[in-house]
Amino acid sequence: MEEFIASYGTKHWGDSYYTGNKAKMKNYVYPYLGQHRIADISTKMIDDYYNFLVSKCVSVAQKGKQPDHHISAGLVRDIHKVLRTAFNQAKRWKHIQQNPFVDADVPDHKSKERPALAPEEFEKILEYTDDDSNYERYTIHVALCIQYYCTTRGGEVGGLQWPDYSPKEKTLHIYKALDRVDKKNLNLRKLKIYYTFSVLNPYNKTMVVLKAPKTEATERFGKLNNLLITKLDYLRTMQEKLSFDDIYQDNHLIVCQSNGRPIMPEQLNRKFKSIIIEMKARGYEFTSVPENLLNKVVFHSIRSASATKKLRVSNGNIKAVMQAGGWAEPDMVIRYSKTYDEDQVDIMNQMEIDSLKAEGIDTSQDIKELLRIIQDNPELVAKLLAAMK
Repeated sequence: MEEFIASYGTKHWGDSYYTGNKAKMKNYVYPYLGQHRIADISTKMIDDYYNFLVSKCVSVAQKGKQPDHHISAGLVRDIHKVLRTAFNQAKRWKHIQQNPFVDADVPDHKSKERPALAPEEFEKILEYTDDDSNYERYTIHVALCIQYYCTTRGGEVGGLQWPDYSPKEKTLHIYKALDRVDKKNLNLRKLKIYYTFSVLNPYNKTMVVLKAPKTEATERFGKLNNLLITKLDYLRTMQEKLSFDDIYQDNHLIVCQSNGRPIMPEQLNRKFKSIIIEMKARGYEFTSVPENLLNKVVFHSIRSASATKKLRVSNGNIKAVMQAGGWAEPDMVIRYSKTYDEDQVDIMNQMEIDSLKAEGIDTSQDIKELLRIIQDNPELVAKLLAAMK
């Protein structure tokens, strides 16, 4: 396995996948299969091993906390994927006659759908955080706007630099991701680093970098509207004032701390979740996600709200949404986008309108009558807007 990782993994795996696979081998594979020769591994042995993982093996992360929390079927499938690839390589190297993992019985796994706020409710958060009197607050607001309008990922938001921003072309060039990389993995062939941040503690085993994304489809030019351009320009003005401070590190980041240091994806996530808690404490209600699942809404969930909104306004143009989000396959758009009860109501209402039109009934008459009432009673508009607030 170590030979396989050194020969195959260093060429084909990125930093996160490489580190994760080495951890899986150390924690879940070597302790149970490490004493066997690869030629002695049978499909029956693998089936028993997988049954042991899901029924008896305690997750490393839960040791001493939840004794009954065993390995998930999803993690078993991840382990199986690596081992099957490794034994395919062993077969090519003529170490074994056939790959026993090909016929192994892998536990069924259904990925859980991550809850996400409806676009209308997320836009309440944008309105709530729109405070340009506080740099940290406004920076998170701009990060939320970028995530929503450009369908980005947390690492992509944190990796944006001012040279990537073109107000003239109305674009953000998205081709870097902010990440923490193990220093031992810096020579991986799949790891392309564009920018390295200064190391605050020389004893750290990792370092923060801007690196190339996993796939070519991820690189794209996010389109900007005038509203987001105005916010970006104002944020740049705020940073220019901060740059006079001696502790400010100018890393050319669009979204950064008040000292110029990057904001990691996990920090964006914590800040986003704290905003939801703060809004709830002030009486805001979020109805598109059940109360017991609201704590599972994360910064990455904004991609779902974004994809949902863009599918609506584009009348279902999946290819356009796929390009906006940097997805390589259209099924990812379907997986990320959500549907809500209001969508079903809109469909039924539109079907009714289409049916009435087919029967020759003029539905525009109702709209004309409504406009006449508004024109005759302008105070109704003010009352309606006040009620909506």
